[in-house]
Amino acid sequence: MSKLKKYKFFGSRSTVPVISNVALAAATPTHARSISHEIANDLPDSHPVDRSDLSLDLSIAGFKTLKEVAEVIPVAGGPLKASCGIMISILQLAKRCKENRESWEKLADMMKEKNESIIALLDLYSKAPAEYPSAGRQAKEYQQVLDSIALDIKKETQRKSESSQGLEMYWSRMQSAGREMLLANINAEKITSYQERLRTITFDVIEKTVIHQAITTTQKLDDIKIALTEQRTTVAVLTEQTSTVASDVKTILAESSGSKAPKAILKPRPRKARDFVGRKDILDSMCKTHFDNDNSSLHDDGPIVSVLTGMGGSGKTQIAVNFASLFEKRFPETPVFFLDASSETSLNADLITLVRSQTDKYDDALTWLASGIKNWLLILDNADDPSLKLSKFLPRASHGHVIITTRNSTHRLLAPRSSHAVDALPMEDSITLLLRSSGNEDNEANRSLAKEIAEGLGRLPLALAHAAAYILINNCLDAFLATYRASRNQFLQSMPDLPQDYPYSVERTIEMSFRCLSVRVQEMLMVFTYMDARSIARCIVERAAEREFLHIPQESEVPPQPDTIVQAKVLQDIFCSGGEWNAFEFDGMIGECLKYSLLQLSTTGGERFYSMHPLVQTYLQSISGTVRGCSTRRLIERLLASASTMSDRYEFFGFNRLLSPHVRLIRLEDVVEAGDYYGFGGILTEEGDRLAIPHLEQCVEIWKSSLGSNTKTTLDSMIMLSNSYYSLGRVQEALVLEEEVLQKRRQLLGPDHLDTLMAMNNLAASYTSLGRVQEALPLQEEVLQKRKQLLGPDHLSTMMVMSNLAASYYSLGRVEEALPLQEEVLQKRKQALGPDHLDTLAAMGNLAVSYASLGRVEEALLLREEVLQKRKQLLGPDHLDTLIAMGNLAVSYKSLGRAHDALSLEKEVLEKWKKLLGPDHRDTLKAMRNLLETFKQLAMEQELKSLAEVALLLHERVYGVGHDETEWVRRFLR
Repeated sequence: MSKLKKYKFFGSRSTVPVISNVALAAATPTHARSISHEIANDLPDSHPVDRSDLSLDLSIAGFKTLKEVAEVIPVAGGPLKASCGIMISILQLAKRCKENRESWEKLADMMKEKNESIIALLDLYSKAPAEYPSAGRQAKEYQQVLDSIALDIKKETQRKSESSQGLEMYWSRMQSAGREMLLANINAEKITSYQERLRTITFDVIEKTVIHQAITTTQKLDDIKIALTEQRTTVAVLTEQTSTVASDVKTILAESSGSKAPKAILKPRPRKARDFVGRKDILDSMCKTHFDNDNSSLHDDGPIVSVLTGMGGSGKTQIAVNFASLFEKRFPETPVFFLDASSETSLNADLITLVRSQTDKYDDALTWLASGIKNWLLILDNADDPSLKLSKFLPRASHGHVIITTRNSTHRLLAPRSSHAVDALPMEDSITLLLRSSGNEDNEANRSLAKEIAEGLGRLPLALAHAAAYILINNCLDAFLATYRASRNQFLQSMPDLPQDYPYSVERTIEMSFRCLSVRVQEMLMVFTYMDARSIARCIVERAAEREFLHIPQESEVPPQPDTIVQAKVLQDIFCSGGEWNAFEFDGMIGECLKYSLLQLSTTGGERFYSMHPLVQTYLQSISGTVRGCSTRRLIERLLASASTMSDRYEFFGFNRLLSPHVRLIRLEDVVEAGDYYGFGGILTEEGDRLAIPHLEQCVEIWKSSLGSNTKTTLDSMIMLSNSYYSLGRVQEALVLEEEVLQKRRQLLGPDHLDTLMAMNNLAASYTSLGRVQEALPLQEEVLQKRKQLLGPDHLSTMMVMSNLAASYYSLGRVEEALPLQEEVLQKRKQALGPDHLDTLAAMGNLAVSYASLGRVEEALLLREEVLQKRKQLLGPDHLDTLIAMGNLAVSYKSLGRAHDALSLEKEVLEKWKKLLGPDHRDTLKAMRNLLETFKQLAMEQELKSLAEVALLLHERVYGVGHDETEWVRRFLR
């Protein structure tokens, strides 16, 4: 036999010989018992067994034996048994990891990270020995036993492993934790608190380690799956055993106080958040469902059920806790049971513990609820596991109440008439929560800061609570947002000590939902993460998929780049697994995301839109650098380019507006094709966005260097760039390009080609904008004549030139000649395009200018009001054309003596011009001059002086001292 070694366990009346590094013997103070267990026989040196494996096997067997011994020890045996279970799990992991040094090192590092958690447990119970001398004495003896065991393990790992430091530290902490569990047996609340923390630590270590093995040792995937199952079973056992300890302690406490042990063991519920705010609508609805006598019909099919669904951290559990308080006030004699429904194992264990004195099966517990008591409230918390069949855990009774909190929206089927989506906290409640929890005064300045923070965090209650804790500690309400933006990922990973016992960081909360998705759906979400998360239109994906993700917005003689083909193939595999677009399949992928609240669905005008919480987007961006070997940013660039369509007309304008918020997020370095730059630049030009210019400049540069300056492709890109320059007020730069394009098109295509005539029209428009109307006029007259010949007098292109010619007549004071042309253009556009088309509205606006000039102010006003109303509907309130219409309407108001009506419009126009074009843009300066004039009319002297001082500096910088516009502003300061 191997050399024997003896250990003494507290309270034992004898010592028992035990083999090698683990010795086990135990007895209770009232029962003389001794148990011995032989672990192994002598093995000759030549035996073909790895001695380090044997050492681990001996340790595992020893702890299993100690676990058996714990069975005969009342009360204290529960913690000992749980500690043994943990050690067995760690040793089994060590055995599997030992073959791979990298896995050893990762495991050791992970164990080391748990140091702070274990130390926190020691602090939690530091006073117990002083208060309870007997418990302290027993704990000391118990610690000596575990010290001896840990010492032997340490010797073995030092001898056999180069990476054991982290494991030694963890084992040391675990034996200390075992001591503290013993101390806790005199306090049921502390035991339960320890139980929850122990479960979290153990599950986190085991799950992360096994997942790491799966990544680094893919050839052993089958073994890893088995290991994962084993470890989760171990966790379930630990949960059950620690619950048993809590039950025993509650019974002892009840007996010592002279009261009878209760039939049902009430598990302590999560703590109510001290600063809980809002959710009144949900709580009121739940009270109506569960309190009203009129709802007795809801009992027909079983207990009354309500379901709270939403993403992790949205506050579902806190709503349930607060509802439980309301329920107890309404029904003070009715018990409330909180059960952990995060897995079938934990739910089984909690149900058994609920009535442990009467049953050891969960279905017996359900029967007891159905028939043993008249009324009850059962709260099934965190029922997120997609494999959990929750319906079998609902008591079959015609009484009682059930609340379910879950991220899995399919559980709404259990309560179709009382399910509540727990979304972002309303803004006012978010502000109140932030200020109250961070200890800041509720005033206007602080509310403004809190609103910005709430918007940045997507009004997620967990994130708001974390932010408030950080602000409270660092006294940094005004600086928090800058800190958060610079360190988003660190914030999501942080774990402040919140009073409501929430066990996860924001990142971990999102990660748990993300892991529930299938691989393809995870990849789809990672592609979406670089889009504008507020408005992902389904039709964008559909159009790109129908084009097989290979479409390039600008036609050219150059074939697609190899990277483009690879990216298109990856997107095809993600979105069209069968090789072509399948709407049903796509809806199923989206459904997975909706189920866990990782996406939200809305419908506008018959079009479906998906949105993503900003913190979900931040988390996904932190993990989604590549998908199937391709840059995620380049994949989304390819998807958007494939959905884009360029045209001289407005037929694709509405669709391209859906693309524009996503195109704004595209980085120049992520674009592969020159034709993609062209498409993105065109979309942004339609929106009047300055970001169009760098895209188009890049496009022109690529085509000039690869194709030369005389190809149609290059000249088309130069025209698009000149259009962008023109629309953004950079008319001189547009003019240079237009003169070059016109010259080359005349040479290549001839003077009468339609493309040449278009170049002449664009050049004339620039001449007009620069005040060179006399140079523009002959070009426009020539273009109009030739287009009538080539296309006919009613063609839309002919109408466009006629409109431009009318504008030149107006600029030269020939309003009577401009008027009939404008009326003809408006009439024909209404017939061809309809009254709400953007070209029709442009014609309407031009005609209003001529009416106003001829003193027909009332007619001009009616047209301008209609134009503004329809442009807001079609383009939105912030589009450049909408702002022009708003400014024109203000002019009509002032002409009719309605200066106060004009004032509000002009203030809005000025602020939006500043935001869109900058403070020194000529259109912004024109808006300033209009507002100065209105201040003067209304005798608003202080406002007039303040604006005039700013306007004068800007005019001197842009126009120069002595310029007419500069001197016009200066007169307001005299």
